[in-house]
Amino acid sequence: MKHVKLLILGENCLIDLKSFNKSIFTTFSLITSIYARQIATVTPKKHTVIVLENKENINYNEECDCVHIHFKTGMAKEAYKIADEYRKSEKKVILSGTHATALPEEAKKHADSILIGSAELLWPIAIKDLEKRRLKQKYDSKNYNKKNIIITTNLEIPSNQTLIGIIEATRGCPYKCDFCQESNVQSGSTFQVRPIEEIIKEIKKIPQKFLFFCDASLTIDTKYTKKLFKKMKPLHKKFICEGNADVLSKDKELLKLAYEAGCIEWTVGFESFAQETLDDINKKTNTIDEFTQVVKNIHKYKMAVLGNFIFGFDQDTSNIFQQTRDNIKKIGLDSARFAILTPYPGTPLFEKMEKESRIITYDWSKYNRKNVVFKPKKMTIKELQIGFQKISYDFNSIPNLMYRDIRSLRYGIYPFLTTIVRNIESYMSRHRKKI
Repeated sequence: MKHVKLLILGENCLIDLKSFNKSIFTTFSLITSIYARQIATVTPKKHTVIVLENKENINYNEECDCVHIHFKTGMAKEAYKIADEYRKSEKKVILSGTHATALPEEAKKHADSILIGSAELLWPIAIKDLEKRRLKQKYDSKNYNKKNIIITTNLEIPSNQTLIGIIEATRGCPYKCDFCQESNVQSGSTFQVRPIEEIIKEIKKIPQKFLFFCDASLTIDTKYTKKLFKKMKPLHKKFICEGNADVLSKDKELLKLAYEAGCIEWTVGFESFAQETLDDINKKTNTIDEFTQVVKNIHKYKMAVLGNFIFGFDQDTSNIFQQTRDNIKKIGLDSARFAILTPYPGTPLFEKMEKESRIITYDWSKYNRKNVVFKPKKMTIKELQIGFQKISYDFNSIPNLMYRDIRSLRYGIYPFLTTIVRNIESYMSRHRKKI
């Protein structure tokens, strides 16, 4: 076997694995892929690893023995297209990721092998079988759950190539919200933690000043997180992480330690300002009466707040958009991300909507949280689409962005800078035309 090419779609990463040694090269980006680093770490040392975070550079004529594509639902259509192109040239194709795990029979039509579940656990096994020309059609990580640990991504990436380092301390979310694909696919709700000393050692090797924790939430095990933050304090890093409203509304010690450790922003999945909706979707961590306190607590310790909101739940009417506007202003969020409810394969939401014949398209490229792919219950498809577009446009107008940016100055230079970046990101991704 001469060399293996690994493509990570959905993260804009291309990893090229060649024989004899190992190294990583990345093109400029804000955040490098955690998937790329984890899979590269577990690759046998005789293979070289080259990361090109630009899928436009794919060369189908380049000599290689195998292509591994790791992707999410929104990238499935493109992933299959690329897989089919490689197979035309008689190259072996391996597919993995949340979509392939949820719909392995569909994915098998475009691949020689499927990795179901933990790709970084199964990849070394598949590589060994590939070397022996015994590649199986399917590998399932449930057969290896006892060995399923979070990979130490100890590969160094040049600091002049990425602005933000990425780290994973914990994995999995036990809450299993009905719409969440990550927690509902295999092993997604199994909560795991890494040894803190191992994380600290890895952070010390990351050259970037700024870090992003890709954990689903750092408030699931607060005792663990507090110990981690205490150990991080001497490292003088700045970081962004996610947390749940129920903890952030009460645990001021955690927030104090987060600030001292270098946290500059918390991302919170508020999802909705309608309590009946939160109850209906099994969002057990959210009570709307606590939302104001969440923001007050985080701001008290000089950190910014990014709120996530989803529209289109069964309890939502067309009034939900104005209700969201009013409440976001009331609680004083620094930035917000809006999404249309998307029934991803592998979730209870998808199963429910299929049974009710409410799915209107299986064009996976539209499963990007910006298109309506189902029939809403209490509003029309048009009302949901236009309502989402309008709130995205209005909230991210230049006057509103400038107001939030200037207001965030009171929390310090780093929260101010991350608020500017978040707001620019939202402005660039909003719909160009006002509805």
